[in-house]
Amino acid sequence: MHGSDEMIKTSKKIIDELKSLLREHYGDPGYATVVGEGVSGDITRRIDLMAEEYAVDAFSKSGLNIWVVSEEKGLYRLRENPDYIVLLDPLDGSLNYVSQIPFASISMTLYTVNRSGPPPLIHEAIYGVVADVFNNIQIEYIDSKIMYDNKVYEKRVSINRRQHRIVSAYFNRVEEFSIIRDIVINQGEGFKLRIMGSASIESTLASLGLIDYFISLTGRLRNTDVALAIVAAVKLGSSILVEPSLNSIRVDKVEIVRRLVIGPSNDSIINEIRRKWFAS
Repeated sequence: MHGSDEMIKTSKKIIDELKSLLREHYGDPGYATVVGEGVSGDITRRIDLMAEEYAVDAFSKSGLNIWVVSEEKGLYRLRENPDYIVLLDPLDGSLNYVSQIPFASISMTLYTVNRSGPPPLIHEAIYGVVADVFNNIQIEYIDSKIMYDNKVYEKRVSINRRQHRIVSAYFNRVEEFSIIRDIVINQGEGFKLRIMGSASIESTLASLGLIDYFISLTGRLRNTDVALAIVAAVKLGSSILVEPSLNSIRVDKVEIVRRLVIGPSNDSIINEIRRKWFAS
């Protein structure tokens, strides 16, 4: 078995084990306890830390030559010189989870390291998965293909039968959402707002075209949350607006993605959002 095949097999196994672990402790109030802050400043709950430590320990015991970059404690140097880097959010949607709202996910992307060249870019993953904790639905990037619900996506889909655009929007101020609403309406579109509390799933569904627009202006997204969405957006030809730029988002540490917008290509709404928030 080639090293990358073994790495992907190990990653799949750890995803399945994490799902079982998170289901086992769902509803236990002790795991909702806040135990500190992650490296990006978000609060860390006991369940976040337990899931991270479980995954990191499993990767360490695999014997593979890897580093793990995870949400709470950042970079784990499991070996001296890695062949692989794993970007991991072992529980995206922890507020949903501890509130007993069954919508949360595990996000993992895998990168090869060229020791004689530059570090990999965020969209250069060799494998990725966003897995819903509470069912068997997952989006996977494998063998250079995007898979969802046993279907291969070769380009972003366009669902023309909808009367409204579906918008998943995360924002800090109501005024920001008012601007988003007006942009959509001014382009002659109705919209339905869907904010489900797990950005990993929502952003990746937007890359596939099943959500029309994913918009985050909060300054709190991390590369661990949206790596697969970015991979899928590039692969499938979705429009992607991101700050910082794709070529500057690191994968060897937890990196803040200040703004991220994913939507249809050559789209007037995307162009208006670019003019409003991304113009230099």
